[in-house]
Amino acid sequence: MLDLLEQAADAARVFTVSHRPKDDDDWLELLSSGLTFDLSGLSGAGAAPKVATRYGVAADTDLDHSAWLRLAPGEHLSGGGSQLPVVRVMAGVVLGLLDLPGAMGVAWGPARTIMSAEHFRRIVPGWLKGGAFPALGLTALARDGAGNVVSEGLSFFAGLELRIEPLLAKQPGLAGKVAVRLIHSLVDGWTVKEPVEVEGPDGEILGVTPEENGKILRVCLAR
Repeated sequence: MLDLLEQAADAARVFTVSHRPKDDDDWLELLSSGLTFDLSGLSGAGAAPKVATRYGVAADTDLDHSAWLRLAPGEHLSGGGSQLPVVRVMAGVVLGLLDLPGAMGVAWGPARTIMSAEHFRRIVPGWLKGGAFPALGLTALARDGAGNVVSEGLSFFAGLELRIEPLLAKQPGLAGKVAVRLIHSLVDGWTVKEPVEVEGPDGEILGVTPEENGKILRVCLAR
């Protein structure tokens, strides 16, 4: 596995193997852009992640019997794992790891998502170059029992989740575009302290209201 990782590092040129413990064959340390990350599961004992939403991965794909590697910020980044610069570097490392033979997909724990390698390669490079945040991957959208479209994983970056009300949620294409746009703005630093009206992607006027002590942003059609 170490030989394969070094080959992937040479091919990707975004990370190097910076440390390999002599008494532990399960993990090693990768270095990229001055930041270190722990890669574990090399012994084949990595547990399958909890997944609620799949992007480009068939529902019948057996995750439990796949081999899993886990990448996490190094000890010196404790508490800073949700900072965008750290996540960007880590995403670049993952792109390099996808050069490993047999690499099929990427799971993102905070949103309980799994993405095919093709999906990850499609949504991440543009973001690393300054483009839109890869909302349908690093966050997820689902419908709750009340008919709202709700986000999952946005709180990892912005400390809150979206709840798009049923009237708007009945238009899945529009609700998705609204959510992706708002997620990008919120991850980029936009804050909402009181009810506001904003223009949606198709010119509609949206009401955005913080609720539950700022942990939820309720989104509805205002007019």
